[in-house]
Amino acid sequence: MNVRSILSYALIAVYSMAFLLSGCSSMGTRTVSISESDLQKKIGEQFSLPISVLKVFDINLSNPVIHLDGENERLHAELDTSIDSPLSGRPLRGKIDISGQLKFDKDSNEIILSDSRLENLKFDGISEEYSNVINAVGRKMGGILLQNIPLYTLSENDLRFGSTYYVPKDFKVSGNNLVIRLEPR
Repeated sequence: MNVRSILSYALIAVYSMAFLLSGCSSMGTRTVSISESDLQKKIGEQFSLPISVLKVFDINLSNPVIHLDGENERLHAELDTSIDSPLSGRPLRGKIDISGQLKFDKDSNEIILSDSRLENLKFDGISEEYSNVINAVGRKMGGILLQNIPLYTLSENDLRFGSTYYVPKDFKVSGNNLVIRLEPR
């Protein structure tokens, strides 16, 4: 065997070891990234059914536009709103702004919206005086109705890679994405 052959075999062995070790390192931490548009779609699905309050008001929410706030780990959403009631002659239409803290529920493997707040409720054709009253009542009701809304459920494909099962460690907002860090169990 000449020196050139020995060097070739040595390089092949080094590359093979590097390849094998890089495969082992992939069994470390993994991430799942969820875009604002995916969350927006999920919120649209969550609010696609009317919400009935005291069997007097039917609230319809649609067309969510969301923004992730990485500094405070909050999600902000603006939705078109319509409220129908047999007590009024016509539906009220306007916009609702909500926000909520992003949390992870380990029991259900879901990212949920908690500490939800109705930030602003504005209806077309309503005076400022009535608008203030509607916002005060809306904030109380919204805080109750909007708690623990599931935004994303980690799937089996998210939690398993080959024979390795992963558990969520933490998450953060990074730009326009929610990034969930998973570690092997």
